[in-house]
Amino acid sequence: MNKTILAYKNAHKWMIIPWLIIIVGFTPQYFMTWLSEPWPYHLHALSAMGWYVLMGVQPYLITRGKAKQHRLWGMLGIFIAGAVVFSALSIVPTNVYFGAIGGFEPVLPASFFYGLVLTESLQIVGFGLAVIMAIINAKKPEEHSIWMLSTLFFGLMPGWVRLIMFPILITGEGGGLTVQTCLNIGIPIFIIAVLIVGYRLKKLKHPAIVLSIILVLLMLFTLKIGEQPAFQDLVTKIMKPTVPWNF
Repeated sequence: MNKTILAYKNAHKWMIIPWLIIIVGFTPQYFMTWLSEPWPYHLHALSAMGWYVLMGVQPYLITRGKAKQHRLWGMLGIFIAGAVVFSALSIVPTNVYFGAIGGFEPVLPASFFYGLVLTESLQIVGFGLAVIMAIINAKKPEEHSIWMLSTLFFGLMPGWVRLIMFPILITGEGGGLTVQTCLNIGIPIFIIAVLIVGYRLKKLKHPAIVLSIILVLLMLFTLKIGEQPAFQDLVTKIMKPTVPWNF
């Protein structure tokens, strides 16, 4: 069996970690308020969770010699990835809306939501690009695998950001913590994790790893970006401060 494939033999077990991040991170703002959330949120949540299930199933199948099933689920994965991207893009304007109403002071300022319009959108674009590159390199196991793996780095950021801000989201106070402090702590930890994965796979300089780090690092400047009046005006004109759901 290809050595690259063997390197992912236990990948399905490691998928427990992102699942825990998603469940804990989204508990205050989704799972605890599930019945009151709008349909687009459910669509995004279902497609994203479906993708993470797929990311556990696919390495398991291919490392057990089940290439036919791997290809079958891979074709289904194209549909799921599309659902993840377009459902995520459809709810980006809600950040403009929350920014326009002043955010949720004192813990979640308007600048945070305005900044997320850019930083989270770039994560979505990164996810989509990684999927496309994985498809292009479907017959090159080494390239296909690293690009597929990188979708976790891009797709996990919304859950990770919410996890590192868990004290703020669950209490509405955070014990004196600020959003920026949480980002200053959480983003470097995430980058270190990406570097460890890249090092173990001997892919530290691979575009998938480098791009993941760049876009994650940009999350540190979410509030700074959102504070710029010109940026606020631009996204407000493009996306409008209203949403088609009842918040």
